[in-house]
Amino acid sequence: MRIPSTRIRNKLKSGQAAFGVTLQMPSPDEVEIAGHAGLDYVWIDAEHGTMDLGDINVMVRAADAVGIDSIVRVPDQTPSFIQRVLDTGATGILVPHMRTPEDARAIVAAATYAPSGIRGACPTIRAFGHMSANWAEDLSRARKDVLVFGLIEDIEGVENIEAIAAAGLDAVMFGPFDLAVALGLDGNVKHSKIVEMGDRVRRAAVAAGIHNFAVLAGWDAGTLQSLAAEGVRIFNIGGDKGGLFVYFRDAKRKADEAFAQWKV
Repeated sequence: MRIPSTRIRNKLKSGQAAFGVTLQMPSPDEVEIAGHAGLDYVWIDAEHGTMDLGDINVMVRAADAVGIDSIVRVPDQTPSFIQRVLDTGATGILVPHMRTPEDARAIVAAATYAPSGIRGACPTIRAFGHMSANWAEDLSRARKDVLVFGLIEDIEGVENIEAIAAAGLDAVMFGPFDLAVALGLDGNVKHSKIVEMGDRVRRAAVAAGIHNFAVLAGWDAGTLQSLAAEGVRIFNIGGDKGGLFVYFRDAKRKADEAFAQWKV
């Protein structure tokens, strides 16, 4: 019997925060590194990353091996792809461009077995150890443990956030960059309009009794604490591409400086 990781749920139940990173490259090694570094989850980015379903399967397996959760950002709201991702054993899904409560209810249904949802049932999927030893137990666990997150990154989604937050999701995440582009703000996520929208999304989640999920880009302690005060408990604190870029850039600068000093 396969017992999946539930680190995010456990952290939330105990009033703690869950911390993870985005992975946009199809690398199980990166997943293992995240686990050994003490993170709670990896966000496998199948919307902007280069991984296919086979890559996702291997990355979820790596997450299992190091005991951390695997959240897959799916590329769209297609129910069949959501089902296949969850069949790999992923802890949950993050679905982009959640615009209406109907969108939210549809993805919750896609991630949920009948009679509440439409997820196709099969006892021989990886999520159940390739052969369910006890279908009733596995079904109960899947209904209880699978996480469904919605990404609010469109004007329509912000306008409908109160209804979206009450539509059965486990958490919502505010996506400022798409909104800053849509509003013609050249990606300025610190613009007052974007800040106000983010505040509204987080307030709606708290009012609906669901969780807030936030990405911290270029963050400091004050930013994290401010978001925590607004109800955020699931934090994305970095990513593979951004982290590698900063590491390589800084290493090159240090090497250039050292060599220049040697030549003097």
